[in-house]
Amino acid sequence: MKKHDNRKAALAQIHIAKKQLGLDDDIYRDLLESWTSSGEKSGKRSAADLNAKECGIVLDQLRKLGFQGKPRQQVARHPGTPQNIETTPMLQKIEAQLADMQLPWSYADAIAKRQFSIERMGWLKRREHFEAVIAALHVEQEKRSLWAGVEREMLRLSITEADIERDYRPRKGWKRNRKALEQLLSLLIQKEV
Repeated sequence: MKKHDNRKAALAQIHIAKKQLGLDDDIYRDLLESWTSSGEKSGKRSAADLNAKECGIVLDQLRKLGFQGKPRQQVARHPGTPQNIETTPMLQKIEAQLADMQLPWSYADAIAKRQFSIERMGWLKRREHFEAVIAALHVEQEKRSLWAGVEREMLRLSITEADIERDYRPRKGWKRNRKALEQLLSLLIQKEV
């Protein structure tokens, strides 16, 4: 963080402290002046005139008066979220895909391990690795979408999985096969009640 940004954040904290401590304007300005004066040189009566060092002095004094700054709120992360997610846009895309399917990070970790023998998503470095995981998650999203369509049609037609297996004889593992799900969904959509 730049010094200017630190000063800006400190000034914001000073104004929050003033409000939290219920200091009226005159008392606040008198305190600022006394805390920033040095010997024969009078202090500053406005926080806007403070430099970064003086901001630190004022904040220390306000804490002694009872100011308690709120700790920075951390965004809740799911277990296994990579530490480098904020700086890696492709990890953010993967996080969105996982959230869409309500899957944990361990699911993506398993893909990375299976495809590249790398234990964790946060350890991936190569663009093609990220792209391969994104593609694998996209395939999973498609399968889930197709399965949802099949379930919707089954409900509309009042049929069960057993009816599908008996009447359509889909290939083994049809519930996880995109091609089989696409064909079945097409047949079910065309069927009248």
